[in-house]
Amino acid sequence: MLTNLFITAGAEWTAWGMTVTDWVALLTFLGTIIGLLIGAIKLIDSLRNAIDDLNQTVKEMNEANNRRDADYRKLSEHLAKHDRAFIKDEERIAELFRLIRNGGSNNGKH
Repeated sequence: MLTNLFITAGAEWTAWGMTVTDWVALLTFLGTIIGLLIGAIKLIDSLRNAIDDLNQTVKEMNEANNRRDADYRKLSEHLAKHDRAFIKDEERIAELFRLIRNGGSNNGKH
């Protein structure tokens, strides 16, 4: 009797022309699709978090590069100042050597 019930249930049309077996297959398929969508949403969320972390790292690197560039500019200005002072010192040393070679006379230059 119970076996006849299952055979009858499997063979009769339940809704929209589909049997119980068709409905089980459809629900299994829809469950699989929903599971895949949930997995895809989790993957997209993980990728979004990774991209946010990457953007933060790039931002920190840009800030570090800007600080390095500012330090480089300061150092370049400082070295340029020392270069100008060195050139002036070299000119004064050359002038002193000329004075020594000329016996203390600078040929009328003051």
